[in-house]
Amino acid sequence: MAQKSVVTKQDTSRSGASAVHDPRAHLTALADAFNAATAQCVEDADSDAVHHLRTGSRRVQAMLEALLRENATLALDHPARPWLRQLKQIRRAAGPVRDLDVHRKLLENLVGKDAPGGDASPLNKQAAMLDEWLKSERKHLARSMQKQIRKRQHGLAQRQTAVLHAIGSIPLTSVRTVRSADAVALEDFVRAVDAMPLLDGENLHDFRKATKKARYVAESAAEKGSYSSVAKALKRVQDAIGEWHDWQCLSQEAETALGNDGPDLSAHLEREVERHFKAAIKTTQTMRARLAGEWMALNIGPAKRPVSSIRFSDRRLVSGF
Repeated sequence: MAQKSVVTKQDTSRSGASAVHDPRAHLTALADAFNAATAQCVEDADSDAVHHLRTGSRRVQAMLEALLRENATLALDHPARPWLRQLKQIRRAAGPVRDLDVHRKLLENLVGKDAPGGDASPLNKQAAMLDEWLKSERKHLARSMQKQIRKRQHGLAQRQTAVLHAIGSIPLTSVRTVRSADAVALEDFVRAVDAMPLLDGENLHDFRKATKKARYVAESAAEKGSYSSVAKALKRVQDAIGEWHDWQCLSQEAETALGNDGPDLSAHLEREVERHFKAAIKTTQTMRARLAGEWMALNIGPAKRPVSSIRFSDRRLVSGF
């Protein structure tokens, strides 16, 4: 009798939502959403379309990489790698555009209509100058992004078709989806913690990128909005570090655009960078300890590995250091 691609009730309760029953259907749905965002960006590169393009490409990548890791076959790996490269190139083109959208929103919130001194204050005048610069940069980068998308649309479609055909040639009962999405995501997260045990301003953004990939894996098996505690914890880490990084980038952009003409704004931005850095470190340490504990509960139980065999890095994960 064919083996069903499901997890037991006990597995689901311990590690969150189970992996999708049919990975081909789920990957197709993710690819359709990404393709819709791609077409929208070519038509009108507004902030929502760019955001959906980036997140869509990451969701496809996370799902595809999880499938490759769980089903290591040349038949799937060969067509998947070119598609992953194309997705990465599109995301790189969209990244700077999305970043500027986020930074302009931060600036708008920082010096809103109720700011002391109104539009005539030095802070607001400097912010207006910076916003004009950001708007100009965004317009230029959006055009370049649209050009890159048009150039790669045909290749993206071809590579997607090749991957889905390769997956379709594998019997569904042979595709491993027994492990839960949370279990795979926790493994990815712990691997990132092992690679970057000590976090600082130099590697914090890289840790966020690794966390983001793990988050999309954790979300891959959930219905929209009904994400597991693992996915929510990963998102908290990603958001906290992302806020710090956005403020840091905005501060650097202010220095580039205004130089010595924005002392009030620069001082304000530096304070925001410091405040969000402390918050990011605190949130990351708390969530890291919690997620590492969940990972150890799944992988280092008494029946699986004795306490004496736990690596030093495993102990450090639980302690949060």
